[in-house]
Amino acid sequence: MTEQPGNPTDPTQPDPAASSDAAPTPPPAAPTPPAQSSAPAAGASQYDFNQAKSTLQGAHKFDLGIMAAGLVAFIAGLLPFYTISVSAGGFGGASDSVTAWHGFFGWFGVLLALVGAVVVALALFANVTLPMPLYQLATAAFGAALICLILALFVIPGGGCNGAGAFGVKCDTGHGIGYWLALLAVIAGLALSVLRMRETTTTGTTAAA
Repeated sequence: MTEQPGNPTDPTQPDPAASSDAAPTPPPAAPTPPAQSSAPAAGASQYDFNQAKSTLQGAHKFDLGIMAAGLVAFIAGLLPFYTISVSAGGFGGASDSVTAWHGFFGWFGVLLALVGAVVVALALFANVTLPMPLYQLATAAFGAALICLILALFVIPGGGCNGAGAFGVKCDTGHGIGYWLALLAVIAGLALSVLRMRETTTTGTTAAA
């Protein structure tokens, strides 16, 4: 038989009607970005806390004492540091007190003690590189703080009573609990810094030998 024209029998040729009716394939959807989680930040904070706690527990007892001494001296500077009392004959009197921040040698002394504590804390917890050996720097800070507090024993803010002893008026100046607490803390911090400086120097010499 002869093939009729107009009836293609080649199965490989596409059907125009079928191809025009087929719906176009949609492009693939973009992947949804994963939601950000705060778990890593919380984990990092937990790690930092545990690391700081471990460092504190493993710290030398003298280092803890140095940091405590500087902090106590600074807090003591906020307590009654300088005192003054005025009385006139038998009419009673009045008294008042101010903090270390009213006299240069007072506030500068307690601030130096805090610096001595901070440098030890930075070396322990932050591994900060210091311009000079750690305990030499702490010793210098506490030593300068002690000199300032000794000067504060004799130098009263405002000149003290300013010659108020005339006409039966009695005026007394002194130092409150804050001064004596700061003085004891600075002495303790200086002693511990010297001991640690000698200890580390001896250890380094032994290791070198």
